[in-house]
This record gives sequence, C-alpha cells and structure tokens, in this order.
Amino acid sequence: MKTKFLILVILLISTFAFGQPPVAKRDSLDYYKFQSEAQFDMVGDYATAIKWMNKAVRLDPMDDELYLQRAFAKGAIYDFRGQEADYSKVIALDGGNMAAYTGRAATRFILKKYREAISDYDWLIDVDPSYYGFFLSRGLCKWELKDKIGACNDYRQAAQMGSAIAYVLGMDNCLE
Repeated sequence: MKTKFLILVILLISTFAFGQPPVAKRDSLDYYKFQSEAQFDMVGDYATAIKWMNKAVRLDPMDDELYLQRAFAKGAIYDFRGQEADYSKVIALDGGNMAAYTGRAATRFILKKYREAISDYDWLIDVDPSYYGFFLSRGLCKWELKDKIGACNDYRQAAQMGSAIAYVLGMDNCLE
C-alpha cells in the first residue's frame, strides 16, 4: 500500500513539474541576468550587480540591454568612464536608443567632454525637438565652452517650451 502511494505521489509531482518553466541553470545567461537584476534592483549592490552583468555580457555580447543596465550601475558607483563606454556600446548595437544617447550626453557633461555631449544633444534634438531638457542641457554645455550666444539661444528655446530653469538662466546670464 505504501509503495503504491509513493509511486502515485512521485507521478503527481513529476506531472506537476512537467508543466512548470525550467529553473535557470547556475552558469547560464538567464541566471546571470537574474542575479544582476536582484543585486541592482532589490539589494542596491551595484558593484556586485556589475560583476554578474560582466558574466552575462561574456555569454551574450550583442545584448544592448545588458550594457544599458551596466551603464546605470556604473553611474551609481561613480565609474563615469565605464558608464560612457557602456552607453557607447549600446549606441553601436542600437543606433536609435534614446536612453543611451541621453545617458551618454549627461555622462560626458560630468566628464567635462562638452563638445561630445553637444553632439549627443544635437542628435537627441533632431529626434525629439519638442523636449526642452535637451535644449537646456545643450545650453549648459555651450555655457561651459564660453559660447554665451549659443547657450542663450538654447536657454531661450527651452524657456519658450516651458522650462523655468532655462528662463531663470536666461534672465541671469543673457540679458544685455
């Protein structure tokens, strides 16, 4: 009787398990992605998340989302050169990724690479000329390069689109 009961339990368990999604293997891309997302999102341990992402990138170097997520994590630990490199890799893989262009432009501003940041903001403005933040940010880059006329033109454009910060910057710096 016990034997029949055990066989029935085993059959039920195996039948139930058959319909379940497979568990990610320890050394698989899915496992590395899961671990990196857990460390990034739930724990906030960005350095450990980067280590897991590095393993995932080695298995799938064409996955632009991995580089994008790793760029976010590198920014959180102030590795701005690494962050810029990852954003550039995303752009190389997906030339239309606005998040990567936006992130790279902001990172280049932090790194004081103003001309390169302006180039990214130019691309973003071509794609979405209705967002005042791109004009404001490009204006800040131009201001750092001592291009007062260019900066004031961008501040004016952003202010006309509704940016209070651009309006104040224009009032403080651009009135003659």
